[in-house]
Amino acid sequence: MRVAAYARYSSDQQREASLEDQLRNCRAYCTRMGWPAPVVFQDAAISGSRSDRPEYQRLLAAAAAFDVVLVDDLSRLGRDSEEVQRAVKRLRFAGVRLVGISDGVDTDQKGHKVNVGLRGLMSEIYLDDLAEKTHRGLMGRALNGASAGGLPYGYRVGAKPGERVINPEQAAVVRRIFAEYLAGQPARAIAAGLNRDCVPSARAGGTWAASAIHGDRRRGIGILANPIYAGQQIWNRSHWVKHPETGRRLRKERPRTEWVIQEQPELAIVDRATWDAVQRRLDQQGACKGKRGGPGRPPKYLLSGLLRCGECGGPLAMIDAVAYGCSVAKQRGTCSSRLRLPRRDAEAALVAGVQEQLLSAEAFAAFRRAYAAAMKRQQPDTRGPQQRLAAAERVRENLLAALRAGIITPSTKAELERAEADVAAAQAELERARVAAPARLLPHLEQRWKGIVAVLAQRVRDVPAARDALRELIGQATVRNENGAILAEIAPCPINVVAGAGFEPATFGL
Repeated sequence: MRVAAYARYSSDQQREASLEDQLRNCRAYCTRMGWPAPVVFQDAAISGSRSDRPEYQRLLAAAAAFDVVLVDDLSRLGRDSEEVQRAVKRLRFAGVRLVGISDGVDTDQKGHKVNVGLRGLMSEIYLDDLAEKTHRGLMGRALNGASAGGLPYGYRVGAKPGERVINPEQAAVVRRIFAEYLAGQPARAIAAGLNRDCVPSARAGGTWAASAIHGDRRRGIGILANPIYAGQQIWNRSHWVKHPETGRRLRKERPRTEWVIQEQPELAIVDRATWDAVQRRLDQQGACKGKRGGPGRPPKYLLSGLLRCGECGGPLAMIDAVAYGCSVAKQRGTCSSRLRLPRRDAEAALVAGVQEQLLSAEAFAAFRRAYAAAMKRQQPDTRGPQQRLAAAERVRENLLAALRAGIITPSTKAELERAEADVAAAQAELERARVAAPARLLPHLEQRWKGIVAVLAQRVRDVPAARDALRELIGQATVRNENGAILAEIAPCPINVVAGAGFEPATFGL
């Protein structure tokens, strides 16, 4: 019998001991059933509403290696009824039995679908009810003028629960930012000046960025976009929803009629005239982040997000209409790089270098050799666990043979129990080693390789596809200036599915 146990506690519980409590129940159940100790999968401080839990996904991927999966109760598997149903179907398809110890769920029992469905629905209703109660409590705080969210820069926690008071030192920085912006300075110049003067940012140990200055008025964040600095608190602008297919949390704007707006003049750091003047300038210059396209907009340029600065490690981005440069140097002023990389020249040189050095027949042959060597190194060594299991089984068989022959001593029972425990432990150790085996590459690797070549050949016609192909192939490239020559060095591995395969870094002249 091959047994797995899954345990989880939610981030709202924050009680790590809960994991051990759940696993103790699972191990005790195995003992009662005469099963070996389970292979353990556990996720800490992750909500059951999320399907992207690492150990949960690893369990589902390895399900076929087990005969039964144990959970303390079904809510540990998940609190989304549809996700729980999908997990049960995957386990059943793999021939795996699911047992919920505390709530009596057993997919080998008749009528288990009703039990699973009801308990999954109850877990989902519990989350909905918890979210509603939390929102109701925050609504009450907001209506009373108390803080119902994070603490903006420029304020500190007051003596009463939910109270905010002005932080004089940070308030002076806020006024400086408003004044410099009205004087005509762009956000990136303001950020660079603050960093040059060693002014601490809102994030401990961090530096100021232009995005923290101009912010996003649609969301009411950023120094110049948060109305709290003019003495107005706005709460309930948006809420989070889960995408029904991907399970990702997405922010959605609420209608303005649902906003909770409270005038709090005692929290004003700048006067209304200054605030209004800044908002007019933001309108004129289009500095509001929300006007420049939402998140998820496809990249416009081939190397967007793929280049890193060789001096500070920050991303290279378009710094003007025709060239890439260090975004940290431009936005924060904390990097000394003055690199200016013409876009068309850089794209042509990098793609040509990739095609020549990584997509040739010789490169593919080297890749196959390195991949085979990497897989050989990563194969788990099961010889030790197999030997320990064989030794434990021999001890057990010798004791059983002695019992059959009528040779019984006062210690025979204890020795037999110890031998059974040793066998169970060795079986679990061997199963863990087998589950840890690395995943193999998908079939038709050579066709995949050639597909990347084809995509890069037509890069001008399909920038997003070519960019994705480059990202898959090289990950990122670090650009540096060596004695006047601009070089781009890519990571050691030519395809990211073979981490640590032993390739040397490739360097291209740009």
